[in-house]
Amino acid sequence: MNVRFYKITDKKMIRLLFSLCWIVYFSTYIGRLNYSASLAEIIRSEGFSKGQAGIIGTAFFFAYGAGQFVSGFLGDRLAPKRMVFTGMTMAGICNLLMVFCKTPMLMAAVWCVNGLFQAFIWSPMIRLMYEFYTEEQRMKSCVSLNSSVPIGTMAAYGVTALVIWLSGWRTIFLLAGVLLLLVAFIWLNGMNRVERFAVAHGEEIEGKPLGDGKQPSNGGTANRQITVNWKSLLIDSGFFLLMIALFVQGALKDGVTTWVPDYISETYGLSAILAITSTMIIPVFNLVGVYLASYANMHWFRNEIRTAGAFFVLSAAAILILRIFSGQSMALSFLMLAVATTAMMAVNTMLIAVLPSYFGVAGKASSVSGLLNSSVYAGGALSTYGIGALSATVGWNMTIFIWFLMAAAAAGLCFLVVRRWMIYRKEVLQVF
Repeated sequence: MNVRFYKITDKKMIRLLFSLCWIVYFSTYIGRLNYSASLAEIIRSEGFSKGQAGIIGTAFFFAYGAGQFVSGFLGDRLAPKRMVFTGMTMAGICNLLMVFCKTPMLMAAVWCVNGLFQAFIWSPMIRLMYEFYTEEQRMKSCVSLNSSVPIGTMAAYGVTALVIWLSGWRTIFLLAGVLLLLVAFIWLNGMNRVERFAVAHGEEIEGKPLGDGKQPSNGGTANRQITVNWKSLLIDSGFFLLMIALFVQGALKDGVTTWVPDYISETYGLSAILAITSTMIIPVFNLVGVYLASYANMHWFRNEIRTAGAFFVLSAAAILILRIFSGQSMALSFLMLAVATTAMMAVNTMLIAVLPSYFGVAGKASSVSGLLNSSVYAGGALSTYGIGALSATVGWNMTIFIWFLMAAAAAGLCFLVVRRWMIYRKEVLQVF
């Protein structure tokens, strides 16, 4: 049975939907990276070991990765508006609970729940964009939405450094909790407006229903429903290899970002607060990566996976330079860390923000997004603990060299997948 749904053509409502998605994802970074930004200060003030502190961050990424896998499939079947609201509300409550946690294990348990519910947010938003936007609007919005990541990262580190200086690390969790709860209700109110407007004034389209029977499954291509089985998706398209590359991307994006203040503090002798503050330069560069990826894909590589492979090469080169000059120049170290993580942001834009939208024609935009994102955060989970343990065991120089090997291997995997993805996209998804 077909259902009726509505595409938004009004510019004001298009901007409202995008703004709601952007502020939601921006605020989630305040409520997740506040721990990473506080890491050096927590170790200092609470007397935790690197391993204990790393387990707390690992708990988040492990739960987030597992949650992405589940929420991606749920996002194609349940109402995405309610999923996002639930995720934001529970994440806010978890941040408030962190204020009262005293032990590493209790903090790890609460932060694990935070990761699980934050996973309810990204994939349903990708589905909403597919359903309410035209193809051109969707591609632009998916790229621009990723700008919330570096800006949210910069805000998280900046606000955390200021709050630690003024009041101690626990206060940042209180403020993040209040922010997330406030944004949850802004989201709910704003989405109600978008939906009412779409029904009253949107362009009416018929399509096949998803699990809830309320939302469209195939957006602007309502007359073209593609059937995709998961075996074909994972094997024929090369996505299995791509998930390994994304595991590395998660390790280099989230794991490295988590430990940058500690690396700078240990290598160059900066205080925890100065290390956190100086790290803010990296997200400024990362913001460029969002739009550089889009430009490079459009004008140079013309293939999302080939573009991702090229940026893995750039990241590997920057990490190698970091290894050669580590301990000799703090400015150069910051620059190379910025280039490496900016390249990872470009990979994220191509493979997490843009690539899943191709599967909207099969009603799998959310589930594919969740599948790929779960690989990213599995890498983040392992590296958040692993980098701390590795640096304590073999030192930062060997740790950085291992980063280089990982980036180079991921580049190779991407280039192996390019041809398979091009064939799959044309023959199965019928996207040219």
